[in-house]
Amino acid sequence: MYYKAITLYPRKEKIEYEEIKELLWHFLFTLECNGQILKSYKIIKKETYVLYVTTPKEDSLDEKYDGCYVTKDKEKLSQYFNLQIEDCGIDLESQNYCDCNKRTAMEMQTYDRDVDSVFTCCDCGKPIVLYELPYPKDSEDYCAVQRWQDNYATMDMLWMNCLCDRHTGNQRVKFDSPLNKQGIEIAQYMSQQLQYPVYYHLACDYGKSIKTEKVNDKITHICPKCEKTMKRIKFSEDHERDICKNCNLSFDAH
Repeated sequence: MYYKAITLYPRKEKIEYEEIKELLWHFLFTLECNGQILKSYKIIKKETYVLYVTTPKEDSLDEKYDGCYVTKDKEKLSQYFNLQIEDCGIDLESQNYCDCNKRTAMEMQTYDRDVDSVFTCCDCGKPIVLYELPYPKDSEDYCAVQRWQDNYATMDMLWMNCLCDRHTGNQRVKFDSPLNKQGIEIAQYMSQQLQYPVYYHLACDYGKSIKTEKVNDKITHICPKCEKTMKRIKFSEDHERDICKNCNLSFDAH
């Protein structure tokens, strides 16, 4: 949400872009993989090099949040530059992030062109910064989460662009598709580490593959995994879902 400029002041003369290009882009990638910046960052050449980034919170670039890969790249960059961070304003393409002291549940969901975290707080309805969460299994950053987000966004884009083939639809809708298996595995591990539910959100085609039934004059989903009636939950003012507490799956409420 916070748009920032990281200005690189040279420690020596004539640092050519080709000399440090790979390091600069890798540094930005490690910040993204650690959840400290969002997608769509840029490197601009002015009197020196300036990295333009969006951070989820105002203090996201503080050293206390640095992962091991960010620290290593900062050490390499320090041989060439001194870094100075400047606030440029608010990025209106990104949302406000969760500040809850305690959470009862999260939901994992994304969509085409989503720039924010895939995890949403079920108490306030806002996205959660990745660096406040455990790393995925056997990882030291959140690259696995972002690979899943990229994969899902690609499928969603193909579907929304009317390439409505069976494969694209099934990847989004079927709970046991390779795409959803990848996401569910991440959500389950997060739930185990956090000791509260992390619901994995499934897309709904409202066709024959999605079963529903009428409960209290409302159309409610049937869990595609355990085939039990899901429960209607209101996570926040505008965040209503059908959830299965046995399988930690969720659908948009009808």
